[in-house]
Amino acid sequence: MKIRHWMTPDPVTVTPDTPLKDAQRLMAAKKIRRLPVVDKKGRLKGMITRRHILGAMPSEATTLSVHEIYALLDKLTVGDVMTKELKTVGPEDLVQDVMLRGHEQGIGAYPVLEDGKLIGIATESEIFNALVNLVGPREGTCLIELANVELDKEVGATSRIAEVIEKRGVPVEAIFTAPHRASTGNHVYIRARTSNKSNLQADLDAAGFKVVI
Repeated sequence: MKIRHWMTPDPVTVTPDTPLKDAQRLMAAKKIRRLPVVDKKGRLKGMITRRHILGAMPSEATTLSVHEIYALLDKLTVGDVMTKELKTVGPEDLVQDVMLRGHEQGIGAYPVLEDGKLIGIATESEIFNALVNLVGPREGTCLIELANVELDKEVGATSRIAEVIEKRGVPVEAIFTAPHRASTGNHVYIRARTSNKSNLQADLDAAGFKVVI
């Protein structure tokens, strides 16, 4: 699945000279946590988040008066507090690749650029929804989990798993794998077109696979 189909297209943006208080009001009105920052030609210049805004607020220990605090905030712009160094992705990038990159880099949102122009934003919410759509069970299906499958040692293991299930006349919709964190082998997740998975679990167990109940 490509980011193009799961990103938020044409996201709400601000410019570097947007007053910080206006950006704060816009986030509240749109119920969003971040805003891409673009110049007058639409080129990406940075990103501002709620955390940036909170960080710009005077601490409780300040000696400034209320009047002085508001005067200070009136002078601050988005460009004063935004993040300028950004990681970006392209619309043809795969959702799973962006998910792994975000996990490794500790990034919750990526601006999506095409030909140097901002065309969308991909946040952890869109990526999560895409993955749920990909691996989550659907009506009339079931999800079976296998543990400690040695995919690197058995060529054709996923084909053998599918064959065991399809002998029951049950179509296999998808097979997904993920490495174990604390042991060898892989988790294998199978989405099959049936609502009754007990027979399939028994067949997989008889075939030598470790079924997670």
